[in-house]
Amino acid sequence: MNQSQGQASGSSRFSYDMLEFRPEWQFDDPDTGVYYHSAAVPGKLFFTSLGGNITLSAAQKGIPYVERVFADGIFNDSDYVRIADYSGVDKASINSRLLYANTLNRLNAEYNSNPVVTYICGASPVMKAMLRIFSRVVNQRFVFVESVENAFRLLNSDNVEPISGEKEDVVVSRREIEDFAAMCGHLLFDEKTPECTDCEDLYPPDHPLNELYRIIVLLRSDLQELRKKEQKQSEETRNALEDARRLNERLAEEKHNVEEKEKVQQGLIENLKKARIEAESANKAKSEFLANISHEVRTPLHAVIGMTELLIETKLDKDQRYYTDTLYSSAKMLLMLINDILDFSRIDAGRIDEEKEAFNLRQLFQDIISIMKEKASCKGLVLAGDMDEGIPDMLIGYSGYMKQILLNLIQNAIKFTYRGQVTVTATAVSETEDELVLKMSVQDTGIGIPEEQQDQIFQPFTQIDASSTRKEGGTGLGLAIVRKLVSFMGGEIHLESSEREGSTFSFSLSFEKVKDTGDHVTDTMTDAKSARNQSDVSEGTAERLQVLLVEDNAINQKVAHAMLQKMGYKIDIAFNGAEAVEALQQKNYGLVLMDLQMPVMDGYEATRTIRGSGKVLNSNVPIVAMTANATKEDRQQCLDSGMDDYIPKPVERKVMMNMLKRWLPLTEEK
Repeated sequence: MNQSQGQASGSSRFSYDMLEFRPEWQFDDPDTGVYYHSAAVPGKLFFTSLGGNITLSAAQKGIPYVERVFADGIFNDSDYVRIADYSGVDKASINSRLLYANTLNRLNAEYNSNPVVTYICGASPVMKAMLRIFSRVVNQRFVFVESVENAFRLLNSDNVEPISGEKEDVVVSRREIEDFAAMCGHLLFDEKTPECTDCEDLYPPDHPLNELYRIIVLLRSDLQELRKKEQKQSEETRNALEDARRLNERLAEEKHNVEEKEKVQQGLIENLKKARIEAESANKAKSEFLANISHEVRTPLHAVIGMTELLIETKLDKDQRYYTDTLYSSAKMLLMLINDILDFSRIDAGRIDEEKEAFNLRQLFQDIISIMKEKASCKGLVLAGDMDEGIPDMLIGYSGYMKQILLNLIQNAIKFTYRGQVTVTATAVSETEDELVLKMSVQDTGIGIPEEQQDQIFQPFTQIDASSTRKEGGTGLGLAIVRKLVSFMGGEIHLESSEREGSTFSFSLSFEKVKDTGDHVTDTMTDAKSARNQSDVSEGTAERLQVLLVEDNAINQKVAHAMLQKMGYKIDIAFNGAEAVEALQQKNYGLVLMDLQMPVMDGYEATRTIRGSGKVLNSNVPIVAMTANATKEDRQQCLDSGMDDYIPKPVERKVMMNMLKRWLPLTEEK
């Protein structure tokens, strides 16, 4: 045993029985028969056993189980010996071996570990030839043995001979090289050329071209598989195009027949088309108008809310505290008004596009109660929640709309209740094997609604008291939004109310049951991050915490700069997208905050340039849109252009902090 092996194993004698096999380290694919089994003597010995036909996709499934071994701290800061049992491997593609080799390099570097020697057990001659190449890739010394038992015998012995022939001179004639090159060309590019089933028929085992031939055969096999996949895809494409052509022919024929039979109605059709275009144009103009108004209002409101939040955190006397609190609450009310108008406009135009997802209804229920409890307490009210114990935690439905409905109803109840309590309940109405119908209700002890006004209360811009002396503010859109969302989800909102006694708003909705939580539950930030991993900046913490703010508005620059600086970040400012690209060519930033509407180059074009030009230092730097364009379409356009996240103006300090925790935390941990 050499010195490095002695450091890894000490004076201990190793045996198979000493290995620790943890269930979370074992990978078995029943569909393909591929397996990756791992075991260890912590800090000293890493044992792996592989088997089956290991393709690239199979290797990608097995790699996380190998990573788990290192993540568990088994080989932190240690030199270790590795034993790899290849006796069960039928075949392994070049790409799968590259992935495995690169993964081991990365794990060893990440956990400061070093494999001093690797015993390869039971590998076929072809596998040995390929592994000798990868010994250079992983920078390891490979010792080939017939079995795992032989590996343990060598490991426990005092002498491990170096791999024979590593430094021997080999002689190959020019004619042999030319013949070998010609044969390789036929093997790789002429599918009709048969390969020799026994390499020793062409080159004896000790011939220097023996192993090269085996590797060429492996490459040919991988190339043939790729060609088969390409041929299959081409055939599927041709069939799809042919089907599309036939369908187009049938559609053209049917269209011709319809046109011939319905010439009399052509005028009406043209009028309907014109009316539809005019309606779409009107809706588009309405949406653009609201978006522009929202943008223009949100920009100064961003400064008001941002600066007020920063002012609140300073040392203030009693009067100053009262003034700033009043300013902040008024700005928040203005923001709520803007959001209500945008929500109603979008819903009224039929743009309700959220998809169903699995969510924790009980947690959502508790979160809503927690959010609104402080507001109720400020008015001396009790806010209580009651959810049937038999209701499952996880259900499938529209979680975002559920939250919006309950928040609107509870907020409305608190607004018009001056003493007593507000109670939120969820009860099961009916249940089948696949679905569950729940009844949600919000009951208050408030002023109630006169019977003659109950039919009008769900109309837009309608309030119980619309006079100039009314006590409570608001747009009168909250209940209109609630009714439309409940209707979209297949329910109907009901109202029971008596004047001066209180009101009860209720609705029933059907939810799908979750049969396998793991198949449905998703994390929104995980989805966002799946598009692009967080960027690692290697210049140290100081530069990692450097933020590039891309913003043309001077007021917004001051607000964002003050917020970020107070949180502990360093900020550089670019006035447009072109300046941002130039700045990223000079410095590695930890994060980019990108406005959208800017002169010279807007935020979308700047992001596409950063991602695709290859001229910046780090094209994967996290880019977060910070813009007054607040619609869902704006958010999607940001993500489509290559941005990682989106926060609408006005940006509250808490929202900014949560975003920074996701993309650029102050600590080294991510």
